[in-house]
Amino acid sequence: METNDKQLTRNEENIEEKKESKILAFLKKHWLVFSLIIAIVILFLWAVIKIQIIENRSSKEKEQLVNIYELKMDSLHLSNMELTSRVFSWAIRSEMTRQNMEQVNQFFSGFVKEPNMRKVQLIDPATAKVLLSSDKKDEGTIIEDTVILQAEKPLRIIGATGDMIINPVMGLDTRIGVLVIEIEKISHD
Repeated sequence: METNDKQLTRNEENIEEKKESKILAFLKKHWLVFSLIIAIVILFLWAVIKIQIIENRSSKEKEQLVNIYELKMDSLHLSNMELTSRVFSWAIRSEMTRQNMEQVNQFFSGFVKEPNMRKVQLIDPATAKVLLSSDKKDEGTIIEDTVILQAEKPLRIIGATGDMIINPVMGLDTRIGVLVIEIEKISHD
């Protein structure tokens, strides 16, 4: 009985060795095929990693381009608004010298209807009072901001909710008013 058990275990070991040796023999016989399969798997993994790196880099570059574009558009918009406010102040000046404040009021009403315009005010620099405003509840209020009142040249003040363009309205030799235009921030959605 013991000999039979020993023979069975030896036979099982021989069968396992033959199986292992068959697998090893197969691998040795087809080593080129297996090495090519391993090389293909390595190349595939390398390509997937490389594609992921390139996609990440391109998305970062796209974000940078969008940010640069938005900054340039904002800058262009503000420079156009500065030019518009300068020309607008000339129109206000010509009507103020004619004492035609009703026409100035109509200019304000039309100007504030433009996109991104929040408010337009005309301030008397001598009394610091708001002479005319697109928001009628502001008329007659006193402005205490010295930057606005002492503006000798066009200024741009950048705020969190919007920008303010301050333009002096010049007479022949003195300031006859200060034009303040409040612009909403441009949304880039």
